[in-house]
Amino acid sequence: MTELQIANILQTSVVLALWLILVFKILPTRRVDSFRQKMFCVRDEVFDFAADGNISFDDPAYVLLRKQMNGFIRYGHQLTVFRMIMTMAINTVSGHGAKMSWNEDWESSLVKIQDDDVRAKMRGFHERGTTIAVKHLIWGSPLLWLAISLAVGVLIAHGAALGTRQLLRAAANKVFVGPLDQRLIEEAAVGALA
Repeated sequence: MTELQIANILQTSVVLALWLILVFKILPTRRVDSFRQKMFCVRDEVFDFAADGNISFDDPAYVLLRKQMNGFIRYGHQLTVFRMIMTMAINTVSGHGAKMSWNEDWESSLVKIQDDDVRAKMRGFHERGTTIAVKHLIWGSPLLWLAISLAVGVLIAHGAALGTRQLLRAAANKVFVGPLDQRLIEEAAVGALA
């Protein structure tokens, strides 16, 4: 083996090692930190909304939303597609279905809010938090990218004449039925606190 070949092997090994560190250590840590920061910002807005006297800190809707956001912040590193699928598989095999009560409690707490503007604002906070969590799941899973790509391909092959944005939304909806149900994501966040 010549010196040039040895140098090329060493250079390739160093670049590969740095790439692996970047992909499997630095980027995932950065992604979780970014997710938590975004969730902190929404949670702070909810707190400010309540501090301004729009809703009581003891209101069930406020308590539920804050608990959900705290769960997302605390357990954001565990919010992965793989964990969601494994949780679903374990619940199916063991015969214990996941209890999906958070969404029902949330909807019933919203009905009790008298002011339509406050109710709409609380729904908005919830939607923003859920959107942040779903994006965290999607961008953190190459497997999910593949599933969405396959769903897009199937929709195109099936002759769906949707715009690009509608097509991606429809593909994501197809993937988020079952183990990636929004209610399961919400339950995972608040269930971890119980």
